[in-house]
Amino acid sequence: MKIKRLFLLFLAASLLSGCVFSISPAPTSPARATNTPLLLPSDTPSPLPDTATPTLTPSLTPTGTPVYYKVDEDDDMFGVSIRYGISLEALMTANPTVIPYAMGVGTVLLIPITQTPPPPTSTPSAGGQLTQPAESVLQTDCYRDSAGGVLCFALAVNDIEKDMENVSAKVTLTGEGSDYVRSQTAVLPLNLLKAGQSLPLITYFQPPTPERFSARAEIDFSLPVPENDARYLPAEPAELDISCSKNRLSCAVSGQVIFPAGSPQAASVWVLGVAYASDGSVAGIRRWDAQPPISGNGPLDFSFLVYSAGPAIERVEVFSEARPAQ
Repeated sequence: MKIKRLFLLFLAASLLSGCVFSISPAPTSPARATNTPLLLPSDTPSPLPDTATPTLTPSLTPTGTPVYYKVDEDDDMFGVSIRYGISLEALMTANPTVIPYAMGVGTVLLIPITQTPPPPTSTPSAGGQLTQPAESVLQTDCYRDSAGGVLCFALAVNDIEKDMENVSAKVTLTGEGSDYVRSQTAVLPLNLLKAGQSLPLITYFQPPTPERFSARAEIDFSLPVPENDARYLPAEPAELDISCSKNRLSCAVSGQVIFPAGSPQAASVWVLGVAYASDGSVAGIRRWDAQPPISGNGPLDFSFLVYSAGPAIERVEVFSEARPAQ
């Protein structure tokens, strides 16, 4: 489970000194129109239908009125959290009686957000978080769906020798020829961004959005994983088999998660597939969650489909993350 930011900022201040998170500059992305299914990570193989839009009851207001979302056929809790720019943990905490991997159609989720604008971003104190030079932005790939929303991937690159966690980015969507400007938080589909890894952060701008826009993303929060941390298990994807459809808009991914001999029992296992287009842009992602109980600590089989939000898929990279039972 992700750790709450404010608590971690207090605990980890002494660990952050001297850390540099290197991100290669990238141009802002142009609008990309697509009629493919809206891509959201899920532990089921079905993409969301083109017509899937959030059902808000009541509408967002600045008075702090509760916001609700009615679960559709292909929804999962992780995808809903991305739609609203909140963490999965915050959504689960707000809905303690809902089983994340067994939500039924029509389940009503309480969304822990308000319409109150966030306060202006202040300059963090030294050691408070990793920051970027003003001219350094993340590679940002955005796709407009048929419902009028925009899904954005911001590619974070960890060029330091420390594993990082709770990485997030600020993504700003600006309409071309209009006064539309929106900023949202993009989050990782995994808790960890390991040393040397590149993973996309994700956010979804709800409709209506402008047909033509540019997008810019910058890292705004991250924490180093403490030395000898026992919250994560060493787990690697292996025996991978990846086959794509003829039009290369979807790929089937299967394999095993391998644990070292003598590893503790796993309480949770995630496998992430990241699809890339031939030009290096992020085309889509899919996260597979092992449903508990997880038996033993031997090889764990997985299979899922990853769908493109627009361009043809050139390759798929696979990552895994596991946490031990308490």
